[in-house]
Amino acid sequence: MIEPTENPYEKLARVLDTIPNAFPAVEDGTHLRVLEWIFTPEEADLASKLKLNGETAEEIANRLNLNKEEVKELLEIMDSKGQIVAYYSEEGKKFALLEWIVGIYEEQLFRMDEEFAKLFDDYFKKTKLDGLMTTKPAVHRVIPVNRVIKTEIEIHPFEVVERFIEEAKSWGIRDCICKVQKKLIGEECSYSETVCLNFAQVENYFQDDKNTKPITKEEAYKVLRHAEDVGLIHSTRNTQDVTSYICNCCSCCCAILRGLIEFEQPHAFAKANYVNTVNEDLCIGCEACLDRCQFEALEIIDGICHVNNRCVGCGVCALVCPEDALQLEKRKRDDLEEHPVTRKEWIEQKAKARKIDLSELM
Repeated sequence: MIEPTENPYEKLARVLDTIPNAFPAVEDGTHLRVLEWIFTPEEADLASKLKLNGETAEEIANRLNLNKEEVKELLEIMDSKGQIVAYYSEEGKKFALLEWIVGIYEEQLFRMDEEFAKLFDDYFKKTKLDGLMTTKPAVHRVIPVNRVIKTEIEIHPFEVVERFIEEAKSWGIRDCICKVQKKLIGEECSYSETVCLNFAQVENYFQDDKNTKPITKEEAYKVLRHAEDVGLIHSTRNTQDVTSYICNCCSCCCAILRGLIEFEQPHAFAKANYVNTVNEDLCIGCEACLDRCQFEALEIIDGICHVNNRCVGCGVCALVCPEDALQLEKRKRDDLEEHPVTRKEWIEQKAKARKIDLSELM
């Protein structure tokens, strides 16, 4: 391989920050130490030269004037370490640059140790994921618990969490990396750790996945119901097309949900297009719902529950109301979130918001 002419970690950091998802730098070099844990210098150098659209190993070698066999071998290693993304196309197996979040970080699940968990925590607190969390569109969106939406309201397909399970051909479950990371730094969460669902449109997709255990459709439904019953919040990629995952997480661990609570970043994630409402004739002020809300969006005033503007529309509080006094209803038109239809549309909108030129990465 050709020796890099500059610090490969600095170059990769600049490239990752050019992706709309962002990878903000830290003056003290914390961001470089994160990359040094994940990549060898040779891996970082090659990653910095990949495209978002993906190319075959031969195309990459030809473009960079490198030995084809050496390039292919290194790309396979990098794919196995979750540093890049690989997929099959009509032209053969392609390798592509992977964003920091959601991407490289999450794929370090099987490699994460205490050292990396502390590195990430330091980086997260210093950057607050600036760029990703401070511009529209949000990277994630909340999916409401469908069984507490008022029955007369039309639910759009992209808002139906069960749709992702039904339309998949493979189902998988993995540990929540947010909970794993918090446990490794001594801040273990009381919620279940193995709750994140993955989906694919290809049969037996997760058979050899290091991070994901294959499960059946029926088991996926059980995980979904368990998450709702214990009070975890559904979220996924902020697009309207079919997703490949559902995060079932909590505001104490989830880096994205924490963005709103700890850092008050308005674009940390997109609220569901629903808001909690209270039937005052049914509410008995029992306070059962208060402990379920992770955003302090509920309060009891004069013996009646009231909802403030912190409500994200998840609906987990309504599940425990003994009088069925809580339900989700559609937000007012001016308060509705606009969700990009496709991943490509999301990338284009985010790049525009961050004033990024993607031409060199495509």
